[in-house]
Amino acid sequence: MAKKEIVLIHGTGGHGSNWDEIRVELEQRGYSVHTPTLRYHDLPVQEAATRVARVRLLDYVNDLVDLVKTLEEPPIIGGGSMGGLLAQLVGARVESKGLLLLSTAPAWGMYPFYPTTTRAFYKHFLQWGFWRKPLYPDWAAFRACAANEQSEEKAREFFAKLNVESGRAYAEMAFWFLDPHRSSRVDVNAITVPVLTIAGAKDRMVSPRIAHLTANRYKNNGTLVVLPNSDHLVMVGKEQENTLRAFDQWVAENQIFPET
Repeated sequence: MAKKEIVLIHGTGGHGSNWDEIRVELEQRGYSVHTPTLRYHDLPVQEAATRVARVRLLDYVNDLVDLVKTLEEPPIIGGGSMGGLLAQLVGARVESKGLLLLSTAPAWGMYPFYPTTTRAFYKHFLQWGFWRKPLYPDWAAFRACAANEQSEEKAREFFAKLNVESGRAYAEMAFWFLDPHRSSRVDVNAITVPVLTIAGAKDRMVSPRIAHLTANRYKNNGTLVVLPNSDHLVMVGKEQENTLRAFDQWVAENQIFPET
């Protein structure tokens, strides 16, 4: 029997361990789960800040493509937030069984500056030369915009694992219209596998509108699930069960791993 492989890509300033809770659930379902940590994100904060600031989206994508190519079977490629965008960029370049996009960041051509999103990141963008400076995690913004429906304990647990993020990568996402390389542009025509997009209706970090736009890009291959009581962190805490239920149904309906 072929292995059930899945790759999960963390989001802004995250770490592979952000997936620990859902990883246990998926392994119990028979998946081989790979949770890579993006380049430099496993370094101490100050060291990471000196190295990650100018990393490009393409650098992350190249690293992830190399990982996927080492697997025995084409995987489901999943990602949360920025990781959802990276999952699409990777999925356009390698063979996969499907894409799982959780609270995905906007791709090239999508309006990114919704009011609550701007609230979360404006301090970084107001700096001169923000495109070459690290983006530091901000507790107040995280609590208000990403973990607004989580318990205080769960929010602090997740936040404690966050590191700095690349200002260059964020500029390529947010100011895609100024990026001559179109780094965040997803070749949707190259993705012919099923795509599941899950979003929280109460997400203040990435507007649920982005999930609708993303799912629509995949037309007949796209499935959209909006969790009415979830914030940005659909993969942890109280909404994890609903996320997994949607995932299980999607896998079964699309016969991504048919029973033999």
